[in-house]
Amino acid sequence: MNFETLKSGRTLVLGFGREGRALERAVVRRAPDARIEVLCDRAPDVEPHDWPLRIGTPDSISVAPDRVLRSPGVPVDLPALVRWRAAGTPVTCISSLWFAERPDARVVAVTGSKGKSTTAALIAHLLAADGKSVALGGNIGVPMLDLLEDGSDWFVVELSSYQLADLHGHASTAVITRLFPEHQDWHGGVANYYAAKLRVADLLDGGPLWINGADPVLAEAVSGLANVRPVNVEGGIRAEADGIRCRGRRLLTAADSPLVGRHNLDNLALALAVVESIDGQLEPVAGRLASFRPLPHRLEPVPGPAGTLWVNDSIATTPYATLAALQASPPNPVLIVGGLERGADWQMVAAFCRANPLSGLVGLPDNGPAICRLVVEAGGVEVGRVSTAENMVEAVAAARSLSTPGGAILLSPGAPSFPRFRDFEQRGNAFREAVGMLAESNP
Repeated sequence: MNFETLKSGRTLVLGFGREGRALERAVVRRAPDARIEVLCDRAPDVEPHDWPLRIGTPDSISVAPDRVLRSPGVPVDLPALVRWRAAGTPVTCISSLWFAERPDARVVAVTGSKGKSTTAALIAHLLAADGKSVALGGNIGVPMLDLLEDGSDWFVVELSSYQLADLHGHASTAVITRLFPEHQDWHGGVANYYAAKLRVADLLDGGPLWINGADPVLAEAVSGLANVRPVNVEGGIRAEADGIRCRGRRLLTAADSPLVGRHNLDNLALALAVVESIDGQLEPVAGRLASFRPLPHRLEPVPGPAGTLWVNDSIATTPYATLAALQASPPNPVLIVGGLERGADWQMVAAFCRANPLSGLVGLPDNGPAICRLVVEAGGVEVGRVSTAENMVEAVAAARSLSTPGGAILLSPGAPSFPRFRDFEQRGNAFREAVGMLAESNP
């Protein structure tokens, strides 16, 4: 499906978020006479300028459209979509249009249950440091259709499972960072979620699929795929506790990494392997990374009252991500957790806290109180050092009261932000603002 296709018949766009708005901008340039209508389950933040908008579900559409462009948040298995596909109606995600319009673009496609944004940003940075023109887009924040006219040498594209579920595209190289259960409610189970992630391999036409070989679940999942290139295994680029080594020599010490946490060394090793495969060189690593800036809301230090390290890890939407944040944090932090309940297993976090007790624990709605009870029962925090809060301001104040001099306070919710926040970015910004207000009143 391309823009020429849109010039005939009727196109239905499901959802109107960041990608939908980019689609409208692109259609104005490439298919201004296209007949397009938008269907959303609730009023979007920004309404379309020229297209009719209906609020409802696909089942409310009495006459099937000629084609459907799906925003990433719209599930692929809605009954109407299943019926339309069975009847031969093309249904795909909006980003597929970019790939159809740019068949010759050189693409590095990056996905994974954790670390995909950071790994994509590292790859783009390292390629640019070698003098190549690079565009970074996709799920990381720049919709692909805003890059239609971009003439960069390489496109580094972060792809979520929501996008990959029905994406039609191509890639020169693909990367999978990690694989663990996530978004099971949206995909209808862990098997469907894993299958969506692995669809990134379908984009390749003989190119390599780079994976974090230290992840046993991921290594097993790709064992039957062609041209798999594992990183973080013996004999190649490998992250270790003290840094990154390649074939016996050290490329980078952990202290020289611009990123916090052992898991980010894995991400960096993957990025280095991909870049070496493209431009044939690895060193000097430290110099090329000197100007890299970590992405916000990912173990991000936040200015706050003196004597305490405040860390914003709002990106953490699963217990696995919270565990990685705890492993990367100073000992015995105060942890702020909680968000939308999705039935995730918090046992591994409780076990880590039992071995590495928290100084305090604060639970946010909706599942924060339940997480607090589990960690208390596991012996991960003293019962008298637990608090619950109704909002971020209350959570920050409670965390401050539980903290010890020189300690750390970590927001790593381990759950989705919706519906109390629009997304993890709004949640992280709320944390920043609450900490800032506390600093003003209690410097």
